[in-house]
Amino acid sequence: MTRARCVRGAVAAGLAVAVLAWAVPGAAQAADASLVFRVVELLRDEHVARPDPVQLYRAALGGVREALQRAGVTAPLADLFARDEEHAREQFQARFDQAVRLAAGRVTERELQFAAARAAAASLRDSHTGFITPERLAEIRRQQQNEAAFTGIGILLLSKDGKFYARLVFSGSPAQRAGLQPFDRILAIDGVSTEGMTTEQVSSRIRGPQGTTVTLTVRRATQPTPVVVSIVREPIVVPSVEWSVLDGQVGYLRLGQFNQGASARVARAVGELQQQGIRGLVLDLRGNPGGFVSELNRVAEVFLPRGLVVYTMESRDEGRRAYLTRTVPLLDPSVPVVVLVDDDTASAAELLSAALRDHGRAPLVGLRTAGAVLVSVTFPLPGAAGLSVAIARMLTPRGEELEGRGLVPDAEVDLTSADLDRGFDSQLARGREELARIARQGSVWR
Repeated sequence: MTRARCVRGAVAAGLAVAVLAWAVPGAAQAADASLVFRVVELLRDEHVARPDPVQLYRAALGGVREALQRAGVTAPLADLFARDEEHAREQFQARFDQAVRLAAGRVTERELQFAAARAAAASLRDSHTGFITPERLAEIRRQQQNEAAFTGIGILLLSKDGKFYARLVFSGSPAQRAGLQPFDRILAIDGVSTEGMTTEQVSSRIRGPQGTTVTLTVRRATQPTPVVVSIVREPIVVPSVEWSVLDGQVGYLRLGQFNQGASARVARAVGELQQQGIRGLVLDLRGNPGGFVSELNRVAEVFLPRGLVVYTMESRDEGRRAYLTRTVPLLDPSVPVVVLVDDDTASAAELLSAALRDHGRAPLVGLRTAGAVLVSVTFPLPGAAGLSVAIARMLTPRGEELEGRGLVPDAEVDLTSADLDRGFDSQLARGREELARIARQGSVWR
């Protein structure tokens, strides 16, 4: 989750964003470890857990060793024996100088910097602290500002049991125009089978330069033989909000992320759905990674009455502060709501789900959520990289801490590969059943 502290900037998938200035240490070194020093300083000064900088330097050295080993460099680097930060920094610099000399021609100084920074951040083992490469940081910034984040075809990829599916096909995307359909299983990309590939490998093969063509071979539930679809790649804006009216006057609203302006789009969607006379609403938060905490606040007010706690934030400097809704809800309280969640529902999406559940507004249907619920700030680093730092913990209205635990749905339903192969959304179907049950009771869920 991302919070604005000084100037709104980019954020890792999470709850809150801020950009602060950085300063490179002045002394020239045989090898440039300034990025690593800055990472340690930021983690020491900002992270909610107040980590020991000596341990951070030891973790960073471990990252350097791993990078050398991957490149086949076997010469050992001595451990850090320092007990205070100043000596740990000096010893790390000496080991880093040695690593750069050993790695000449096989690992660049920049790669060693990134490896050390990544390992230091990862040593804190939380969902919202991590090193961000320049390329990924630029993509995050574009996506959070609702701009084209990458060049591809416009689908949400889903991996299940070693199979790959188009979980969603974005409206107006090249994929939709070419005829790709939700739940199409991707068998091959440009003639190369996806069997044995990782999600990252499939994604990277589907993406590519603007104007180029990718050919997908897919299996579709309604077709007896595989279908071949050729798609011209374009810059893709990931839609944060999509809505429609399903059979039985059931409203469907998918909130894909809490990026800039998402709350206004949710308000518009709810307004239009109510004008069409919906009798219930399915709020789909599956795959939602989070986003700006300010957008979470506004979205909660679409559904909940004034004066209710949405979450409580606990930081190292400010203690605990609760955020309460401040307006009357836009959605009529008589309209029942069901929320769909899965193991990729994270951060702000988890907090919204918890608030709707805790205040008796909606049951949760699907799978246990990601358990990635912290407030983070993204700091710029030398070389256009970034560092996401968890600066606060978040508690649900009931006082639960979800980090590492997640939310257990009221109705646990898996979307299996068998469901996907037959084009059946079992979670959505159960959500509609829950709406019908609530309607039979004649009141909102309690």
